[in-house]
Amino acid sequence: MLKLHGMPVSNYYNMVKHCLLEKGMEFEEVTAAPSQEDAYLAKSPMGKIPCLETDSGFLAETTVILDYLEEIHPLPAMYPADPWARAKTREIMRIVEHYIEAPSHRLVGHVLFNAPLSQSARDEIRPAVEKGLAALGRVARFKPYIAGTQLTNADIFSYHSLGLARRMLESVYQWEIAGTVPGLSAWLKLISESPHARAILAAQQQAMAALQAGR
Repeated sequence: MLKLHGMPVSNYYNMVKHCLLEKGMEFEEVTAAPSQEDAYLAKSPMGKIPCLETDSGFLAETTVILDYLEEIHPLPAMYPADPWARAKTREIMRIVEHYIEAPSHRLVGHVLFNAPLSQSARDEIRPAVEKGLAALGRVARFKPYIAGTQLTNADIFSYHSLGLARRMLESVYQWEIAGTVPGLSAWLKLISESPHARAILAAQQQAMAALQAGR
């Protein structure tokens, strides 16, 4: 059986978990924190979470894991069959990750652990996210899913990436980004109402509360 190593506080862990649930695959969750210990680096070369334990060994990097799951369990498909549509789906994932979540992620230490946030960082992050949101608006379709008529890994990936970004940006800038891209708010509501998204969010909130209580 597949074993998913990580923690539900991680949006990347939740992406893989969400995909596994959508595909109806059996898996076991194994609690693991990011680590630079040799034993964990043998499983995840950068020491990050999640990693996936398979009969053949361990896999790290979320998009690699998502692609592997598609290869070994192709139905229900989480990418379109058409090569162009499949590439556009991955394009959305990259834009969300690199140009919306990545700058927002710079706020995590400040929001969750009260780490200092310099004024220069505060001034840089919002314009960077605004640029990423504009890019997302150019490629997202919301018909009703983010890449078109089919639920894909772009929906799963973007939902959890944007979830983190929204929390960070709301906390620092009192800025709710859901209304900045036409169709984004309705899409977020659509995905959030799925049973799998609800269960994952509940587990994440519980784990986050425990983490912050113990800091």
